[in-house]
Amino acid sequence: MKEKLRICVIQHEIHWNDVPNNLSTLEKMLSGVTSADLIVLPEMFTTGFVADVLPPEEENFRILDWMQRISVCKGAALMGSVAVMEKGARYNRMFFIPPDGEILYYDKRHLFCQSMEPELFQKGSALPIFYYAGWKICPQICYDLRFPVWSRNRYEGEEYKYDLLVYVANWPEARSSAWNTLLSARALENQCYVVGCNCVGVDTLGHRYSGESQIVGPTGRVMERAAASSAQLLCTELSLPKLTGFRHAFPVAQDWDNEFPH
Repeated sequence: MKEKLRICVIQHEIHWNDVPNNLSTLEKMLSGVTSADLIVLPEMFTTGFVADVLPPEEENFRILDWMQRISVCKGAALMGSVAVMEKGARYNRMFFIPPDGEILYYDKRHLFCQSMEPELFQKGSALPIFYYAGWKICPQICYDLRFPVWSRNRYEGEEYKYDLLVYVANWPEARSSAWNTLLSARALENQCYVVGCNCVGVDTLGHRYSGESQIVGPTGRVMERAAASSAQLLCTELSLPKLTGFRHAFPVAQDWDNEFPH
């Protein structure tokens, strides 16, 4: 168990639909990670969000091999989402790859209708919790941020469902105000740490992505925030004892409506 979790968020400039270039860029940025327990990559970090991404199923294994290699090399768990094909269906899937354990995943639940995502992808039906180094991690992808019931924490038997809420995203600059507001709101309402990992760059339709990746404490205060519109490595240390102390000092979880399902 790690009382302190060293986390690194990779805010990189995505080259749309250019897998080799993106992986090469990420490896250069990852060379700057010297000590981490958890590394977070953006949504669809190999391609960016593009409608014509239709990867063959064997591509799944190639990306997983790359992620496993990075995880082992850095001695850290790796999180990030990619487009995958499985039994003829396409998913926006976030993988969780520990350096010495089982590969886990979460399929994006809320699909953005304005970008035709529901026509392109199959939505997920389950919300797993990833257990790692004594921490409980809840995965979320981009548009999920707007749906607080889906990410609601639970408090039962003096146990919290999760300690860390991780959002990976391709969140456009035009809606950055919502990004900043909602990340802090999720930390406050769920009494947890929140990580938001976004990309930078311009997509094939001219939409700009300003990044503003951040790590938020359970009080809603931003602990670390990446600069807007530039690639950056954002690292900090999360403390489980501090989180527990805050929860004990302000036990609002005892008044949560735990009987309501997702």
